[in-house]
Amino acid sequence: MTPSDEQIRMAIADQASEWFVENRGGALDREARSRFMAWLQTSPVHVGEYLAIVGLVRDLETAVNTTEIPLEPLLARARAEADPVATLNATMPVQMSITTRRRGARRWSLAAAAALAIVALAALWLTRDGERFGLPKTYMTAHGEQSERVLPDGSVLHLNTDSEVSVRYLRRERVLDLRRGEAFVQVAHEGERDFRVAAGNAQIRAVGTQFDVYRKSESVRITVVEGTVAVYTGPPQRPPSALSVGAGYQVEVRGQAGVPRPVDARAAVAWLKRQIAFEDEPLSEVAAEFNRYGGVVLEIDDDAIRTLRISGVFDAYDTDSFAAFLETLHGVVVQKTPTRIRVRSVTAANRERQAAVR
Repeated sequence: MTPSDEQIRMAIADQASEWFVENRGGALDREARSRFMAWLQTSPVHVGEYLAIVGLVRDLETAVNTTEIPLEPLLARARAEADPVATLNATMPVQMSITTRRRGARRWSLAAAAALAIVALAALWLTRDGERFGLPKTYMTAHGEQSERVLPDGSVLHLNTDSEVSVRYLRRERVLDLRRGEAFVQVAHEGERDFRVAAGNAQIRAVGTQFDVYRKSESVRITVVEGTVAVYTGPPQRPPSALSVGAGYQVEVRGQAGVPRPVDARAAVAWLKRQIAFEDEPLSEVAAEFNRYGGVVLEIDDDAIRTLRISGVFDAYDTDSFAAFLETLHGVVVQKTPTRIRVRSVTAANRERQAAVR
């Protein structure tokens, strides 16, 4: 029987307690020291459980005060991004040599040095490699911002404007929780673990695939650029009835997954090149898409104009050029202010002008 996560955690806590007792009892010999550091480096979970034991005993502060190595400089060096491996290699032998030379009266110096090494490793792993061991890592973009990051497993995550995701790496799967916005993922293949994206009620599983997930207020849109994904709703476990969506297809999830439809997948992810592409879309949707990026708001307050169909590829951040394009359309009037572009029909503009004259 495979042990549960809770059973594994309890076993690690027991091991942490044993190591604490050994460290408190006196200086470890070379072999024990090597085993202790190997145990710590297995996972940040080991580090966390050991720190919890130290905290419960409430002796860490006293122990740190007896050592000749100050805590704050070590923490600062451990957090430094420049060369974290060199930092650990430089500090740990010094700690070991102090505890080896000064036995008896300096027994607590070993506990302090071990605690310092643990804190340094914890700071390093939690900031750099925590994702590999199931610790969630959040990525966000502000309005008008886009980002690209290589994840620890080699997958590439692209975030569109106003987006937020949380990434976790578990034993059996890699999980990306799209809390808002849009993400494009180039999934690195791993034989033993699937890659799952959760977006509200929608679940998407993929292996070695490239796909886009756009979480809107009332729906989730999935576009597959390369490979195949399984789309379903509800719990994370993949049901036999999961919908298979291949490259060049898009599916909308509104409560339940709809019917996949063929699309120009590259146009659907034109935002990767800071562009917006439309094919016979209503102007209301085009304006809403522009408003995701720029600081100038496109306002369509005329029903006759809102349904006007638009096609083309536009710079997502160049609202002025799009407004100039709208001015070339028959029956359309565009009014600009520093913060707003108002689009109306000629008829509505004339009515407003006549009302103002009266």
